[in-house]
Amino acid sequence: MLKKVPLLRILEPEEMAGADEAAEYDAMDFGTTDDLFVQRAVELARADCRIVDIGCGNAKIPLAIASRAPSAHICAVEMSREMLAVAVRHRARADAAAQRMSFVRGDAKQLPFAANSVDIIVSNSLIHHIPDPSFVFREIARVLKNSSNAPRILIRDLVRPNDETELRALAEKYSAGWSPLQRRLYVDSLHAALSLEEVRAYATDAGLRGVHVQQITDRHWSLEPQTA
Repeated sequence: MLKKVPLLRILEPEEMAGADEAAEYDAMDFGTTDDLFVQRAVELARADCRIVDIGCGNAKIPLAIASRAPSAHICAVEMSREMLAVAVRHRARADAAAQRMSFVRGDAKQLPFAANSVDIIVSNSLIHHIPDPSFVFREIARVLKNSSNAPRILIRDLVRPNDETELRALAEKYSAGWSPLQRRLYVDSLHAALSLEEVRAYATDAGLRGVHVQQITDRHWSLEPQTA
C-alpha cells in the first residue's frame, strides 16, 4: 500500500490584482459559511464597539455585520484595489446602516491603527493569502484590546487538506459546477491554507491569549475567544 504524502503549503498571490479574478471570486457562493461567520461576529459585538475586518474582500460579510449591529463602528481593510471596487459597489446597494461602514486600502501585515485601539477583530479567508502569517497575527495582537487576556476576535479560514486525495475530494464536493477559473482559485486556496497546528503556533507566538482554535467544518478552522 502506497503511503500518502502530506500536502505541503503552496503559496498563492497575496493580492488579487485582476478585475477578472475579483469578479469571479465575487460570484462564488459562500453564503452558508458567511452567514455563520456573521452570526458569530454579531454575538461578539457590543454597542458602540469598534470592529475592524481585515481582508474584507467583496465586503459582503462586514456589510451584513453592519446591518445586524447598527451601533457598531466598522472599518473594512482590503489590499486589492479591484476587490475594494467590488466592495464599494456592494455598499452602494446595501441598507442605510451599512452606509456607515468605512473602507481602508491597507496591508494586514501593517495595519493603520494605534496599539490597543480596536474592540473586535474579524477576518474571513485572509490568512491563507499571506506568505508569512506571523506578521498578521502580531499586528492583530498589537491593535486589539486585551489581546493578552480576553480578546474579542473571530478569524476563520480554510484548513489545508492532509493530502492530494483529500484536496481533490473537497474540490469536487464544493466547486463542482463552478467555472474553470473559480475551481482553480478554490484549489489554490486549499493548497495555500494552514494546518490547525500552524494556526495555533502563530497565535501563541503573537501573544494572543484566551483564544482557542478548532476545526468547525470539513474545510474550515476558527480562532475565537475561549469565552464570550
